Order: sequence, then structure tokens, then C-alpha cells
Amino acid sequence: MQFIDFKKEHFKEDEDSKDFVIEISKAEIGFGEISVKERKDDDVYHDADYEITEEAVKVIIRMKKPADIRVNF
Repeated sequence: MQFIDFKKEHFKEDEDSKDFVIEISKAEIGFGEISVKERKDDDVYHDADYEITEEAVKVIIRMKKPADIRVNF
């Protein structure tokens, strides 16, 4: 399993929903299963509260607040 780390600064706020989103190209992560872990204060990654929307060429990760995350694929 591979992963990509993102900092909370990578998130953009969706002005309509007030959620924070990251868009990732499927060319980067492939077409398999995706999971998201959030880095906590102890530098350990735990299950994150997120929503994924898959489109033809990208994946959109939506969270209520920005966080440092690891996307496993």
C-alpha cells in the first residue's frame, strides 16, 4: 500500500458547504480503494472523519476542518 501526506494548508474551503476539500488526480493514486488517516498530536495517524467523492479523473476528499492527513491507496 502506498500513501501521500497532505498538510492542512493543502485544503481549500468550499464556500457553499463550508467544508474543506482536497482534489487528487487518479493518475497520482490509481483507481483502487482509498482511506484517509488524520495525524494527531502524538504524531500517530488515526481514522479521519471524511467524505470521498470519486469522479472520472479525480478524487475529492471533504472534511469539516482541515488537518494533516495521509491518503492510503
